[in-house]
Amino acid sequence: MNKKAKINIFKNRNFNLLFAGVMVSNVAHVLFSFAISLYILRIANQAYGEEKAALIQAGYLATSGIILLLFMPIGGVLADKLNKVRTMYITDYIRGITIGLVSVGILLIDSSSVLLILLFVMNIILSINSSLFNPASGSLLRFIVKDEELQQASAYMQGSANLQNIIGLILGGIIFATLGIFWIFVINAIGYIVSAISEMFIRYDHKIHATSDEEISLKNVIIDMKSGMTYLFSQKAILATIVMALCINFFFSPIFSNAIPYFIEFGLGTEPTYLWDQFLSRETWYSITSVAFSVSSILMALYLSTKKTKEKYGRQFKGAILGAVMVVSMISGVMILYYLDIINIDLALIGLTTSLFLIGFMIMRFNVPMSLIIQRNVEPSHLGKVSSVMNVLSQALIPIGSMLAGVIISQLSIVHFYVFATLGSWIVVLFYIRNKVSNQI
Repeated sequence: MNKKAKINIFKNRNFNLLFAGVMVSNVAHVLFSFAISLYILRIANQAYGEEKAALIQAGYLATSGIILLLFMPIGGVLADKLNKVRTMYITDYIRGITIGLVSVGILLIDSSSVLLILLFVMNIILSINSSLFNPASGSLLRFIVKDEELQQASAYMQGSANLQNIIGLILGGIIFATLGIFWIFVINAIGYIVSAISEMFIRYDHKIHATSDEEISLKNVIIDMKSGMTYLFSQKAILATIVMALCINFFFSPIFSNAIPYFIEFGLGTEPTYLWDQFLSRETWYSITSVAFSVSSILMALYLSTKKTKEKYGRQFKGAILGAVMVVSMISGVMILYYLDIINIDLALIGLTTSLFLIGFMIMRFNVPMSLIIQRNVEPSHLGKVSSVMNVLSQALIPIGSMLAGVIISQLSIVHFYVFATLGSWIVVLFYIRNKVSNQI
């Protein structure tokens, strides 16, 4: 009984503050993320038509991805040199104020073209701040919990993020359909500011992770980035898994960020009737499909939080990614059948929701142990830059994937995109399964 009592992460005050801050901002952020793709498609369609709308949405997504890739290595180096908590709450304040100002623009600006420019500027500011916030927050956990608490803390953080997704998605569907995009922006702005206030009370000795007393300069930033890269290239099993994630994200990410919002806006959005249309709006159906993913992710995270830490996770990773590719094939199959008029909108909604529920298990089965491996194996003083380099390497192709998806959808068809994404995913997973080095992770 005493042993179990010791491993209770919620007795840790700093963890509770981090948990609370992240919870508030995540719920608000989910509201925003839920609505922004639909909103971009909607106003771009008003200004330039459906075909160009898909390209503009892809450009918005790609812009965010490119900025994150450019600035996150710098954010990782700074996370190892500066106070992580201070970095977190300052960037949260900036994001909250920025979104609040843009919400005023939404009320005052009538031109769809001008609104698009404003949203792209906002996107740049938010992405720069995210590139600083993410390495700091991602590496902070190691400094505020004990080694034996890491798996439980990581599982609860990721599992709670999906619970927050459920809350945010449900509210997002209701608010977008009833009150409109303005209030989603306002709530998101308030969420970031409340989160920043909570983070200000986290206490830890930031000097214990400082890699040196050298001043922060471009030269030293580049040197630190190289050291993070060198470490990863020395870990062959981790590197093989990151390369797999790089390739699989290229095909997976556009399905969720480009294709599904496109289906909601220009597929479901054009149907005169659909399943349960008496009491579910189209935006609410979008939230339901996303909630399905979050529910299964929570269940898997809770399951993993009860399991003992393993020495090796290579085979578990391969099983999870294989399962994810199988489910993505299921999503593609359902969507292709719908667009070819072989199944109706009701079956498409049921199939999409079921598929997203299944893939949540697989993604979480991969993400929780991957986070644990990095937290456990990397020297605390290098966590920030190693985590940021990992994020850059695993996500480097996402902006290209988003833009390519937009081109394929607008110039060929949505069916061509699903075929492309499915075939590409299978090629990646088959190479990864055959890779023996990755078994050692």
